[in-house]
Amino acid sequence: MIELIHTNPPRLLEKRKSNPADNGIPKDSWKAWNNFSTKGKIEIHNSLIPLQKGLCIYCEEKLDKYGFHIEHILSKSNNKSLTFEYLNLSLSCIETGIISNETTTNPISCGHAKKKKNLPIKPTDIGCNTFFQYKMNGEITPANGLSTHDISKVEHTIDVLNLNCLRLKRDRREIINEGLNIILDLIDDNNALQNFFNLEFQLVNNKYLFPFISARNEHYKLFR
Repeated sequence: MIELIHTNPPRLLEKRKSNPADNGIPKDSWKAWNNFSTKGKIEIHNSLIPLQKGLCIYCEEKLDKYGFHIEHILSKSNNKSLTFEYLNLSLSCIETGIISNETTTNPISCGHAKKKKNLPIKPTDIGCNTFFQYKMNGEITPANGLSTHDISKVEHTIDVLNLNCLRLKRDRREIINEGLNIILDLIDDNNALQNFFNLEFQLVNNKYLFPFISARNEHYKLFR
C-alpha cells in the first residue's frame, strides 16, 4: 500500500465541489460522478500519478499495466459528501471494464474488489504500509509485532482488497525472485550491485520503473 499525501486539489474538482446546485453533496453520487467532466478527471489523474509514483495505491502494481481508475477510498455511495473530496481520491489499478468478472486467471482486486465496503487501513493513514510485510512466496501478511487488534485490521484490509489473489501473489513472487537472483549474481561486484539498486528504485518522470516497491524494499534491504 502506498501512503498517500495529497497536495493542492485540481481546479475543476474544487469548482465542482463548490457547485451551488448541491455544494458537492449530490443526491445521486454515482450519477454526479459519472457526469463529472473528462477534463476534470484527467486533471485528477495528472495530480495523483506523481504522488503515487505511478503505482496502484493498494497493491503497488504499475498503473500502466492494466490501466487504472479513480478510486474513492471511502465509498461515495455511503459518503456522498466525499464524492468530490480530493482527500478521498486515489488511483487504483485496472481500468474500469477491463476485468468485469472474477476468474482464476483474472481475479478482481483493489478498487474493483466486490468486498470493498469498508477499509480498516487506508492509504491516507500515516504509516499505513508499516502494517504489512511481504513474503518470498508473494503473500502479504501482517507485520511482525502487531497487536491482536492491528493484526485483525490488516487481515481484514487484505481480504477486502483481495491483495493475496493468485495473480498478485504470482507477480510479487516473480519480481522478488528475479531481483534476488540478480543480486546473488552481482554480490561480488559492488559497483554493479549499486547500479542495479539505483535502477530498481529509480524514478523517471516521477514514476517507478518497476512495481511492488514495498516488497522489493523489504527483500533487498539486507544487500543495500
